[in-house]
Amino acid sequence: MSKPVKISNHLTQQSPEKIKEEKLMGEVLLLVKTLIYEKEITIKLIIDCLYDIGATNFINYKFQLGTLNKTLKVITKISKPAFKILAWKWFKNNCPNLIAGWLQSKVTFTRAEERNIEVVVENETTNIVSSSQVSDQNQIDEIKYLHFQVKLLISILVALVTMFSGSFIWLNYSLQQSHLQRVEKLQKQVKTLESSINQR
Repeated sequence: MSKPVKISNHLTQQSPEKIKEEKLMGEVLLLVKTLIYEKEITIKLIIDCLYDIGATNFINYKFQLGTLNKTLKVITKISKPAFKILAWKWFKNNCPNLIAGWLQSKVTFTRAEERNIEVVVENETTNIVSSSQVSDQNQIDEIKYLHFQVKLLISILVALVTMFSGSFIWLNYSLQQSHLQRVEKLQKQVKTLESSINQR
């Protein structure tokens, strides 16, 4: 029968320094959130610029036909306000944690032996995961996460483009119908006037 996994004591117990670090990182997170809310206009302008660049490059990359390319660029301009609202909400909810985590990674200096976890199994030698394998796995996880984020943003962009193209078509149809109704109304008024003039 195999023994349960053993993890070193220094990994399970938090030192006073670790508790202080967590408290300070909580303060950093709060400060980053405050900074984001204070600089909301600047961040929205950055999102605005990135949207223009990203939408143009994406359309040029995926749709190279002249008419479709131009039509999609017009649609992205129409959908820009809705995208900015969604992007700002995503930024508010996700970026403070991402920025705080990134900042913490820049000031955390772990030793190789602290990153290794010992796994003891009956009749087998002790296996220690090398720090290079852990960092490789972390990089793979980060790449997967970034791929997920890119797919999510592309899906949102496609949904917005579809939604706004549909609303654009509907608006165009409504305007045509209203124009036709006005023309018919004017024609009826003209006929009424002509008949009244003829009767005189």
